[in-house]
Amino acid sequence: MTSVRAAALPFLVAASLGVGGCANLFGAKPPEVAAVAPGPTAREQELADRKEQLLQQLSTCESGSWGPSARPIYGGRGAYHGRFQFTLRTFIAYTRKRDGTALTVQQAREYTQDYEKAASLTWYMIYDLQEPWHWPLCSRKLGIPAQVNLIKSI
Repeated sequence: MTSVRAAALPFLVAASLGVGGCANLFGAKPPEVAAVAPGPTAREQELADRKEQLLQQLSTCESGSWGPSARPIYGGRGAYHGRFQFTLRTFIAYTRKRDGTALTVQQAREYTQDYEKAASLTWYMIYDLQEPWHWPLCSRKLGIPAQVNLIKSI
């Protein structure tokens, strides 16, 4: 019977240490936990929501709706493209100004129809450059300069 107890001893020791305990005995490091960046504060979230709402209003004013569209959107007999009604020349110039990317006309045509890419450039033009005058009628109708000033004052 002692031989049975002696043979069972290593198994009992291993079981009592547990899997995590064994790993630490042999020099293994515990798993590292990735740090999670804190989310936006309530104020930052409110500002982002207001800015996004203003972009949605502008898009609706310019093209009748906001968000992605299954079909390409054109205005001004084909001179204006997408929800924000960009000219290709304006889209190319301001993309280059924002991040140095040189778009072809075909790329600009595709990007103006992509709501997220066009909204990102519109965000840059309105909030970073303070240039809402690119949309003269809707800017005046929606009071975009006043709304931007209100957002900045929050």
